[in-house]
Amino acid sequence: MTAKPPIDPALEQRLLRRSILAACVIAALNVTAGLVLRSQAILFDGLYTIIDIVMTFAALAVSGLIARGEDRRFQFGYWHLEPLLSAINGALLALSCAYALLNGARGLLSGGGEVPALPAAAVALVDALIALAMARYLARAIRGRASDLLRADARAWAIGGAFGLGLALAFAGAGGADAVWGGMLSRYADSLILVLLAVTLAPIPVHQLVCALRDILVIAPADLDASVARVAAEVAARHGFVAHRSYVQKAGRGQFIEIGLLAPPDYRPGTLADLDRIRAEIAEGLGGLGPGRWLTVDFTADERWI
Repeated sequence: MTAKPPIDPALEQRLLRRSILAACVIAALNVTAGLVLRSQAILFDGLYTIIDIVMTFAALAVSGLIARGEDRRFQFGYWHLEPLLSAINGALLALSCAYALLNGARGLLSGGGEVPALPAAAVALVDALIALAMARYLARAIRGRASDLLRADARAWAIGGAFGLGLALAFAGAGGADAVWGGMLSRYADSLILVLLAVTLAPIPVHQLVCALRDILVIAPADLDASVARVAAEVAARHGFVAHRSYVQKAGRGQFIEIGLLAPPDYRPGTLADLDRIRAEIAEGLGGLGPGRWLTVDFTADERWI
């Protein structure tokens, strides 16, 4: 398992600030256009972006704490704040989707409302182009580097761009249909698009919330667990240990790994330097040590200690 090198904290924070600036532009555009055009779908997109801005500010603060490293109060660092922040973000976005779904359903049942289709499509298209440009920019900036915060942000921009294109096509389609069949469709287009947007977006924050809760509840990631167990087994067999056990925990980018190696009664461990070489061999097999990876390797001849 080869670990990506950690991103430079200063670069991570600089990219997050640029992301916030771009998100503010989109939020202002969508909220203003939503109010002027009386479009619930565009207004919802703007409110969704505002929540994302607030959470990106929080991510910027968490990034600063992680860069600061451990201290006497948080002796393993601040990695645990990443999944906590992700869970809050997912919960807020999931609730906003539920609210939008109820609002859209109410609009359909009450007869809809008039929304100029082509201006709404133009706003959604501009929104999509900005979002896709930001997604590409962030993806290129973090290529080959480890940053869950920026990876999540780039994914959010890509999703926002895709849905912006869908919104533009839906409004444009409604406007074209009106030209053929009259204005009936446009009355329901905005509420219908809002419902579809909420239903399509909802699984994303729900999945984000579930993944974050796995970290918060200290559920061992299956891939990390299997990788650590494999490396421990290989090293144990190579150096004559009769058994091994491994334990893993993940919190955001933080990985906490403990390995116990059981020696036979007649085992001659050699010097401390020899044992440190075995530790280094395990670390290399796991992709090396680095910020956020805590590795403990214990040697014992008593099975109770592993």
